[in-house]
Amino acid sequence: MKKGMPWWNRLRTSRLLMHGGSAAQRFVDSWKRDAEADTERQADAVMRRLTGVYLYLLGVLVALVPLMAIGYLTFFQDPALRFEAHGLYEATSMLAIVLGAFVTYVTWRCYLTSGEVFLRWLTLAFLGFTLIYLPHALLSQFSDEMMHLFIAYGPASRLAMGACFLVALERLGAPADPPEARRRPTTWGMALGIILAIDLGLAALILGSVVPAESVIQGMEALALALLVMGIMVITLRRIRLPLMIIYLLSMAVFAQASIAFMISDLWSHLWWLAHAIFIAGFFLLSYGVVHAFHTTRSFSTVYSQAEVMQQLREQQTRTQDALGKLETTNTRLSQQAATDWLTGVANRRQFVRQAKRELARAKRYGTSLSLLCLDLDHFKKVNDAHGHEAGDQVLKQVASAMQESLRPHDLLARVGGEEFQVLLPEADIHQAGEVAERIRSTLHDLQIRLRDKVVKITVSLGCAQMGQDGDDMDSLMRIGDQRLYEAKALGRDRVVAGTDVLHSVQG
Repeated sequence: MKKGMPWWNRLRTSRLLMHGGSAAQRFVDSWKRDAEADTERQADAVMRRLTGVYLYLLGVLVALVPLMAIGYLTFFQDPALRFEAHGLYEATSMLAIVLGAFVTYVTWRCYLTSGEVFLRWLTLAFLGFTLIYLPHALLSQFSDEMMHLFIAYGPASRLAMGACFLVALERLGAPADPPEARRRPTTWGMALGIILAIDLGLAALILGSVVPAESVIQGMEALALALLVMGIMVITLRRIRLPLMIIYLLSMAVFAQASIAFMISDLWSHLWWLAHAIFIAGFFLLSYGVVHAFHTTRSFSTVYSQAEVMQQLREQQTRTQDALGKLETTNTRLSQQAATDWLTGVANRRQFVRQAKRELARAKRYGTSLSLLCLDLDHFKKVNDAHGHEAGDQVLKQVASAMQESLRPHDLLARVGGEEFQVLLPEADIHQAGEVAERIRSTLHDLQIRLRDKVVKITVSLGCAQMGQDGDDMDSLMRIGDQRLYEAKALGRDRVVAGTDVLHSVQG
């Protein structure tokens, strides 16, 4: 820094260096934080992909556990082994009917609330299973005399359920049924009639011996398996990732494996009992999804997993942070507009008075100097009269810009009237204030303002006041400053009056 440099330039340079250094450090720190955050996001993305693959493989493994049990009994157990327990089977079958009726009612209540078409068909699936399986349970004590009829109602119930499952998937996402249609007796009465017709028609088909009973039973089981596999493919291909639909998918996979076990097992064999256990496991799994929907949104399509909730929370948090950032920017802009003169961009009277009070209190607390400049452009009315108010506005803008360049970084320039300005000079006594005022006066005196094809010259008159010798409050300083400004006007304008001992004047 040059030794011959004026004191105000030395102060300006030192402050710029200080601010520039801190700004550079803030930039480096911000860059480091952004780099660390980016690295963390990349690592998090990799882990999300890996854990996603792990969850997918885990789901496949869980879904195929019944197949492992089926394979074990098929290859490592004696197929001749039997466990014929009519009483136990009748009790468990009736329990299955009661549970089926309960889950049907819960699903129906969910449908009444949400009107979701998917739930209507899921209700029909549970209802069809329950009422078609009911004859199977009632005939268990007559399984020896009416074996084929007893067995036939099992695959028939699974076939009806699989068909409704597939239709439900096709209707997933359809508009909700209107409230008046959800309890319509004709709809549910027709469903009950169809189910009753299936029960009676199946009995007639098996007892009539028109078609071999074993072919009918195997055909129904194979068709049920095909429908369940089609449902699994629909969910997979459509990439339905709703939480309860994942449970739906797993349930259908378990039901499909139960059908495989039924197809390859003999009555009362261990594999036959395992097929029932597998089917019950799938039923319990699906009923869990229904009950979970009942306790939350009563809809399969609007129940979210914890991961989805956390993702939604993260997205909402991002939107909130963006909104807060925009709000903060808007508030900053509004605060700046409220503190800034709309024409020149310098401080307005309100901001000047607020800042002056703070600087006055600080100067008193630390015993430092504080001075005030009062400025008024000379004969500015003539500019407006000769060139128009729009040209006058351009003059005010250029004058404010020129004055701002003549000040120190911590000085405050404000427009307090039409062509009236004030400058607050912290840590400046009356002599230093006079130097700043003379620099402003000289700058404006030499300033050439071009308005279209004309050059306008402007001068300014200034009055200086210092805290302490001219008053201890801003009202006193402004009053003394105005008095000296009027004195400069009276002495011929284009002058600086800085107390009784210092008078800077340049004849125009």
